[in-house]
Amino acid sequence: MDAQKHTQSAADVPAGENAFGRTSKLSLVIAPGKIRELFFTAPYKILRPFHQQGFLQIMVVKVSAGTMAGDRQDVDICLEDGAKAEFLSQSYEKIHRMDEGEAVRSGHIEVGRNATLFYAPLPVLPFADSAFRNTFHIELRDASSRLFYSDILACGRAARGEHFLYRLYRSRVKIYQADELVYFDNLRFTPKDNPFDYAGLTQYEGYTHLGTYLLMNFPLQEEELRDFIETIPVAASCEIGLTAFAPQCFCLKSLANGSEPLVELQTQIKNRLRQETEKV
Repeated sequence: MDAQKHTQSAADVPAGENAFGRTSKLSLVIAPGKIRELFFTAPYKILRPFHQQGFLQIMVVKVSAGTMAGDRQDVDICLEDGAKAEFLSQSYEKIHRMDEGEAVRSGHIEVGRNATLFYAPLPVLPFADSAFRNTFHIELRDASSRLFYSDILACGRAARGEHFLYRLYRSRVKIYQADELVYFDNLRFTPKDNPFDYAGLTQYEGYTHLGTYLLMNFPLQEEELRDFIETIPVAASCEIGLTAFAPQCFCLKSLANGSEPLVELQTQIKNRLRQETEKV
């Protein structure tokens, strides 16, 4: 697959000076059962991976207080054919206050044939006056390439009364399968410049956290997935919508008060998908 025809690195985005003086990079090539290639620069760090139920679990650590104005980050993950990997984050993604400027992250993911990736970091917490742009380009080799991708966004530091006080949160996720675009999510929140009531009807509707979960090519039918979600205890406290956009490809959106229900929902879905993967 030709990644260059679809992607743009964070280093190419002219949006201020990088606090680290250069673009922070994280690059991995994962073969079945092992990391074949690894490269990272500050503040990224990878802990020693371990195995669980056939998956290589990789903990991504950022040795910093959080994301600051001017930060530029490039993430590149490639799963070779037959590889199984789960990416975890150590803590919530804190987007700190910025008097001016913004932070940018650009990610590129490739999932090979009969490979499975769980990309499920902990929630994003945008502080008041912060601005963050996040772009992910994902390539699935074919219908045997399986992906679980999740993104949980808080309205801000709700416990401090910071509801929708950030300047910008922009997230663009494109997923290609066999070079064909099958999913495109373009989320753009600008609470300070937008007259919309982000807490109101058709937006967060009184909730404080939004979860997005993408399930690609797992051996589950829509009714099976709906029935399973109804068995998850925390689902009763969430507002949940499920959309099928391709054969065995689903987007689940959920609203909740607090991050804990959405993290638990994320965990329960991963566990079910891990069981389904063992059958393949």
